[in-house]
Amino acid sequence: MTTRAKPGRAPAFSAAFEATRLLGRWTKLAQGHVLFGSGCSCGVGFGNLRLQDFEQQILEFLHARHGDSGFAAIMKLLRAIAAQDSGKDSSAKLALLADLARSLDSFDELHRGR
Repeated sequence: MTTRAKPGRAPAFSAAFEATRLLGRWTKLAQGHVLFGSGCSCGVGFGNLRLQDFEQQILEFLHARHGDSGFAAIMKLLRAIAAQDSGKDSSAKLALLADLARSLDSFDELHRGR
């Protein structure tokens, strides 16, 4: 039996699925670097800035919006959500994951220089 989304609505994914998807995005983006202005952050005078350099700020943002997750690393947070069964906290987890996804979108745009 398959679940179909209602017309005009995006399919609802489980928190575990979304956490797994974001874990892949985090890993991919973490391999790159962040662009600033017209140049790459790895240029002279900037040093090498990577996504991990902003991890603490991202975690603080998520903490301010969703409360303490109890995790000091995004990979650990995502792995824990991916390993959990979807339950009554699924909507809260999906809201946290949506905010994290928007943060990763911003870093992806910076990386691509859009």
